[in-house]
Amino acid sequence: MMYHHFGSRPLLFSTLVCVLLSACSTGLFDPKPTAPKKFNISSKTLGESYFAPIPIDNTLLPEPSLEQLRADYAALLPRVTEPETKKIVQYRLADLTAVLAERQLESGLLVNQQGENILQSAVKQYQDLLVSQPQQESNMEVLYQLAKAHEQLGQVEQSYLTLQQLLVAFPVNPYLAEVYFRLGEIAFNRNNYAAAVEAYQNVLSQGTQSAYYATSAYMLGWSFFKRNQNIQALEAFTLLLDNSLPSDIIAQTMMAQFDSQAQIDALGLGEKRLVNDTIRIMSLLFSYQENQYENRADSIVEHFTRVGARHYEYVLYDQLAQLYLNQSRFKDSADVYQRFTLVHAKHFQAPIFAVKEIDAYILGKFPTQVLPAKDLFVQRYGIHGEYWPRWGVVQQERVAPFLSQYLQELAVFEHSRAQMLGAKRQGVSSSSEATLGNLNEEAVAADLQTQATSSYLQAAAWYREFIATFYNDPVTPSLRFSLGEALFAAGHYAEAIDTFEAYAYAADTYPQAAEAAYAAILAYRQIQLVGDETRPQSQEQWLDQQLASQDQFVEQFASDSRAPEVLYIAMQQRFSLARYQQAIDNAQRLLAWQPAIAPANIKASMLVIAHSQFALEDYVAAETSYQHIALELAANDPSKADIQERLAASVYKQGELNVKQHYLPLAVNDFLRVIALAPQTSIRINAQYDAATYLLEMQDWQQAIDLLEDFKQRFSDNSLTEGIDDKLIYAYQQNENWQQAADKLMVLWQASPASEEGRQALYVAAQYFNKIGQKQAALAAYRSYAHAFTLPLAEANEARFVLSEMYRQANDDTKRRFWLQKLIDGDQQALADPAIERTDRSRYLAAMSALVFAQDKFNHFKQIKLSLPLKKSLALKKSAQTDTLAAFNQVLDYQVAEFVTAANFYLADIYHQLAKDLMNSSLPQNLNALELEQYTLLLEEQAFPFEEQAITLHETNAKRAWQGDYDKWIKQSFVALEQLMPARYRKAEQHVELSNEIF
Repeated sequence: MMYHHFGSRPLLFSTLVCVLLSACSTGLFDPKPTAPKKFNISSKTLGESYFAPIPIDNTLLPEPSLEQLRADYAALLPRVTEPETKKIVQYRLADLTAVLAERQLESGLLVNQQGENILQSAVKQYQDLLVSQPQQESNMEVLYQLAKAHEQLGQVEQSYLTLQQLLVAFPVNPYLAEVYFRLGEIAFNRNNYAAAVEAYQNVLSQGTQSAYYATSAYMLGWSFFKRNQNIQALEAFTLLLDNSLPSDIIAQTMMAQFDSQAQIDALGLGEKRLVNDTIRIMSLLFSYQENQYENRADSIVEHFTRVGARHYEYVLYDQLAQLYLNQSRFKDSADVYQRFTLVHAKHFQAPIFAVKEIDAYILGKFPTQVLPAKDLFVQRYGIHGEYWPRWGVVQQERVAPFLSQYLQELAVFEHSRAQMLGAKRQGVSSSSEATLGNLNEEAVAADLQTQATSSYLQAAAWYREFIATFYNDPVTPSLRFSLGEALFAAGHYAEAIDTFEAYAYAADTYPQAAEAAYAAILAYRQIQLVGDETRPQSQEQWLDQQLASQDQFVEQFASDSRAPEVLYIAMQQRFSLARYQQAIDNAQRLLAWQPAIAPANIKASMLVIAHSQFALEDYVAAETSYQHIALELAANDPSKADIQERLAASVYKQGELNVKQHYLPLAVNDFLRVIALAPQTSIRINAQYDAATYLLEMQDWQQAIDLLEDFKQRFSDNSLTEGIDDKLIYAYQQNENWQQAADKLMVLWQASPASEEGRQALYVAAQYFNKIGQKQAALAAYRSYAHAFTLPLAEANEARFVLSEMYRQANDDTKRRFWLQKLIDGDQQALADPAIERTDRSRYLAAMSALVFAQDKFNHFKQIKLSLPLKKSLALKKSAQTDTLAAFNQVLDYQVAEFVTAANFYLADIYHQLAKDLMNSSLPQNLNALELEQYTLLLEEQAFPFEEQAITLHETNAKRAWQGDYDKWIKQSFVALEQLMPARYRKAEQHVELSNEIF
């Protein structure tokens, strides 16, 4: 078969001109030349001469037609005699004939108007030239044109032989590529494919600059194909594509980004058809090798591994995949596309082929392959994949529509699957409840829940990727809402909150904004119930965020029917968190809500206000709020009693605040108001007790007493009554109700006679009885105390002392001295026992008591008279003196100043008394005057030392006055000294009147 004609060689017009000039020079065109003309030569210079300007005609000469040129050469040929010129004219005439024949062939005419077959004329002329000029170099051109003419006349064999002759005569010539091509065509048409292969290979060996290179590569591929040499055929076709789709200007690193299909589309119509046909044939060849490989595209992979990478490989993959697709071999088509994406992962067509792979699965109805392929597509080409960050904007925009579609489809699928699994789990859980203890069903339910959660999270991942990829896409907001739902269902409440709130409170208002905002609040509530491990925070931190979200919901979606409920919950939460002012603000807003909220919520809001005011210590406001609530409540409302309690508490707290500020009258008034406003409340008890207590502090004794006595009678079982008697006793004391105080104290003692409280009560009662003159009651109380309590020593001694005084006043010396001895014993006990504190008072009372006993000794000493026999009576006297001196020395041992002077006085008086008793002793009856005188002198000698001792002791006692001490005993010492030494101590005082004259 013939695909091409010989190319026409243009006529060389310059050669023709040369021939014509040559003819003129030889006289061909002028057979009778004339003699040369003679010219007159002027003697003028050029400057003196004048030449008229010759006009220039710029009109182009008309181009002669080929027919005219051929006719002129035909006419010229017989007239040319010079051999070389004649040869040139013959060649030009043959060329013009061939050219003219080609033109007529193109118009479908082989015979001219004169009936001449011009092409045959050209053949004849070329043949004549070869015969007449067999050794001419220009015969190369003649043979070429002759072969061409034979072909045009359909004389294939003559053309073939002529071409062979040309190659033999001129093995090196500029027409080699075309000559081999013509030979290859003839061989191919004769089914001599081996010869065709050789011929076409010879064409290719001439280089790519040949106009026949591409076609020869194409025909070479067909020739190999006809010989079943498919690999060689593919290599030949590859040469064509390399030539038609050059990659010289494409860097190796840019091959993956080169648009080969665009390059094909830009080709001329014929070349494009040739390239497309080559690609089609190559795809068929690849498909013929499919059984040799596991994957249908491995034949392409192997081919380009062998010949090297080409930028147009993807076109062949696509053609092969389309071939399978046209044959309804959808899986094979998908495999080819998939193979390309694996081998050429970075190619700009890889994601497009991945899309075509998915489309093949869809066309072939392979649903189990579709979603995994879309999943892989997103993972590979999405923004988190390896390639997206490296792509330019153009490539990203090319892939974006598919990413958008697949991400949505994947997300919706996983979301729906999760919902289906959740519903199935609910069914299993219900069944498990019906058959309690079925561990297998429980395990199934747990597994379904795990799968559902996993699907929700996967859906969330797809939603997130879509949002990140297509942030400004119109569908993004709705997917953001779906993302929140998926996260919520998966138990990722913190992330769900972030998503819902971003949707709900965006600058643009979206249709489901209120739903998203409320869903965020529900997520916060779930966190309060079960927590969220994805974001560890304290419950209080979560509650803070929930409160902020609820506030935002109420502000932005106040018209939503759920807004009052959200505000109500926020109020309760703030109250539970002790954020009382915010709770009050929420409650007040609820009370003002229109339309009005439910009555139960109104009541709760009022309570929150009152309770919060109370907690904020705004007790006046709280009192008003509780009173308002009390008025609104029905008489049989079960909460009425509690409101009364809180009302009483708010008033009571006002009293406490006034106490802190030391406004006791106001505090007492508040406590009394509690009794008046809420007499049946438990707080009334504290109020009455505190009112009485502060009345005591205010010294309003009688009112305090009235409240305390009423309290004790009214609330006898209350623990506060345990201290009432103490307060009453104190009030009685301060109000000088001694009898009542004493009676209460005796009751206290009788109730607990061995206790400390009983001891004190008995002691004070004895004092009060004594104070109001109830001597017998006082005596009995003191006696009971003194017998029962030896410690503490101070109170015991005082009781003993009072008893001693009472018995002294009653002249009951025996009982008096009993208690005086107890005073001495108590002091001695303290002296002997370090655990008992010895005080000045105990020493004083002991010294006082010792003085009484010493005085008793002195009186006994004084009563002993010295009588005859003197020796005997004197011995008794001396013994009594010794005892008395010892008794007074004991008094001195206490070192109590008051009793030291008394003891010293008595000590002196003992010696004075002994001297006096000696002098006044009975005289013997049988003494004469001299003996009586001598006896008297003897007595005086015996009495004198005692008198001197008495003087010394009195003087020592008297000298205490010089030290600032002066009491009755010192005074009596001075009196005694006046008697004992009148010359010294009995002197009249001399009064000296000072005269003013010296002034």
